[in-house]
Amino acid sequence: MIKRIIFSLILMLFFAIPAMANIRPYLSADISTDAIGMYQMPKNIVIYENPEDGSKVLYEAKWDYKTFDSEYGSPERIFSVFVQNKELAYVQVTDYQGDWVEVIYDKYSNLRGWLKSEELRLMNWRSFYNMYGRKYGLYLLKGSPIEVKNLHSATSDDSQIIHQINNPQKIKFTVVKGNWALVTSVERNFGISGYLKWRSENGNIYAFPAIR
Repeated sequence: MIKRIIFSLILMLFFAIPAMANIRPYLSADISTDAIGMYQMPKNIVIYENPEDGSKVLYEAKWDYKTFDSEYGSPERIFSVFVQNKELAYVQVTDYQGDWVEVIYDKYSNLRGWLKSEELRLMNWRSFYNMYGRKYGLYLLKGSPIEVKNLHSATSDDSQIIHQINNPQKIKFTVVKGNWALVTSVERNFGISGYLKWRSENGNIYAFPAIR
């Protein structure tokens, strides 16, 4: 009887697990310091060696709200953001030339190639944070310096520290000002506002929109 109950619980857990978990950055190192923004991926992906038609194809994939098909590996290798049930997928952009964008198509090996750009799919960091940070708030990436938890009174490292973020319920985002973001850390249902250093001068990203 006990074995039957345990077996039933295992089956329930198996079917409760989604086919593909959402993907978003976990470590600060998950985002290249060369990245200048994000590109929203089409359902049919073809990435070329050079920014020209007829160039060697480096990567191909097809996906939709429930499937992902590519001989080059799992979606974790290419996507930095992937919320499949919302059909939302983003990769990191490192350059652009005319109608082409250079993207990182393998995060683990830092492999790059060119994608024929479509209108309104390329977003620089400011636009990306303004859209998704305001909607979902931010979260701090692991591996970031401890000082990143400090909220400042102004957009400089030597400005007054007014609070240190500690287990926030949510980090609400207002606006990007250079490498700083005006945020409100909600802790124990009480909000404290200040400037968070979301990116270093070298391009290391410390805070990311909490897309879900």
